[in-house]
This record gives sequence, C-alpha cells and structure tokens, in this order.
Amino acid sequence: MELLDKYGYSLVFAVALIEQLGFPVPVAPLLLLAGAIAASGKLSFTTLVIFAVVAALTGDILWFYLGRKKGRSVLKNLCYLSLSPETCVKKTEDSFLKYGMNSLLFSKFVPALNTIAPPMAGLFGARFLSFLWRDLFGALLYVISFLTLGFYFEKEVFQVTDIFEELGKAFFWILIAGLALYVVSKYLKLKVLQRILYKERITVQELKDRLEAGEDFIIVDIRANLRMEPGGGYIPGAIRIPPADIDKHMHLLEKEKWIVMYCT
Repeated sequence: MELLDKYGYSLVFAVALIEQLGFPVPVAPLLLLAGAIAASGKLSFTTLVIFAVVAALTGDILWFYLGRKKGRSVLKNLCYLSLSPETCVKKTEDSFLKYGMNSLLFSKFVPALNTIAPPMAGLFGARFLSFLWRDLFGALLYVISFLTLGFYFEKEVFQVTDIFEELGKAFFWILIAGLALYVVSKYLKLKVLQRILYKERITVQELKDRLEAGEDFIIVDIRANLRMEPGGGYIPGAIRIPPADIDKHMHLLEKEKWIVMYCT
C-alpha cells in the first residue's frame, strides 16, 4: 500500500511489464488498488492507464518479434511454468486458431493466452499494424476495466486491503505454503503421468521396423494445426485427427489393432 502511494506509476509499469514478459506476477490486483487510490485523488487515473498500457505493449511487441523469429519453440518455453507445457500450448493454440488475430482483443483476460497470443501472432506472420491495433485495444480494455472497478469500489478495495494487512505475515506464509503445495502436487502428477506414458511409448525406429515386418497398426497424427510443417513430418497412411476432435473419430480407431499416436 505504501509502495503504491510512493511509487504508484513506476510500480504499475514494472508489474505490468513483468507479467507480460511471462512471469507469474498478476497485475490485476495492483490495478484494482491503484484505481482505488486514484479515486482518493493521490494518483491520476489517466496516467495509470498510460503507464500500464505502455508496459503491456512493450512486452507484447517483444514477444511478437520473438514469435516471428523463433517460431513455436517460444510457445513451449512460455508455458513451461504451468508444469504441463503441452496442455498449455494445445489450449492456447486452439483458442488462437478459433478466434485468430481477434483473440488479442480479449486475451488479457485469459490466463496463458495473455502471454501466448503475441508470439503466436508473430508465428502466423501477421502484419505489425494489424497486431498493434488489436493488442492496444485489448490492453486498454483490460487496464481500464480493473482500474475502473477499483475506482468505483474504493471502500471495498481498501477494506480487503486492511484485512490482508491485519493478517500480515501469517497470511503471507499461508499463501506461500498453499502455492508450494499446489506446485508440488502438479509436479508429482506430471511425473506419474510421464512414467505411465513412457512405458507405452514406441520409438520411431521400432515403429518403422515393425511396419516393414508387416504388422498392422493404426497410426494417428494428433498434431494441432500450428504444429504442421508443410512438406514434412507426415507418416504415410496416418489418420489426421486434431486432439480436440478425437471423440468425434472414435469409430476410426479399431480396438483389435495397435494404435500409435504421434505429435511433435
């Protein structure tokens, strides 16, 4: 609270930029509190909007150009902190493929897509101006929404802040312990799943040898559209089924045969 009173604009800029760079530091609570302080006249609402939006655009433009130069590897690195990178990439890819560039208009409100959308726009080869106006509008909508909530619900925001201050260090350590427990549980589940899946894996060479030996497999290509590389990476005879559509194509998967699914 004191930090925001003293370093209001700089703090909002720094946190908004850090969040947009992919770090798990949510700016929304800070915007709510900044909006409440603006209602008391200690900070300028307009200046807060400018600082927060410029910070968000700075991070987004950086990811846009990284997505254009580095390609899909950027997406997986950004999702790594989720402890389930493939699921994170798949969900954000599906969302972006569904709404296209217009997903930038609301991506700030969607966890993961918030950071993934800009590099994905670069990966698609979008024009910079087409990216910029959508991203600017989305950032304005997000920032103004939370600042406005804090501005008009000033008393409620300060009441919640006072409760947290009274709880003090006890609340902080409870929060840290809960977060640590969540991360550990996610990590353990991921490792158990990886061990189960590893036992069921088949190498590319083993699949090739068994196909040449005449064994009958059903091969399923489950790569999302963004993972498809023109002119390569396709196994002859494979059935193309995007992950989200597997339930619709169960009739193609005969239970009597070995089913091999592959992705990249």
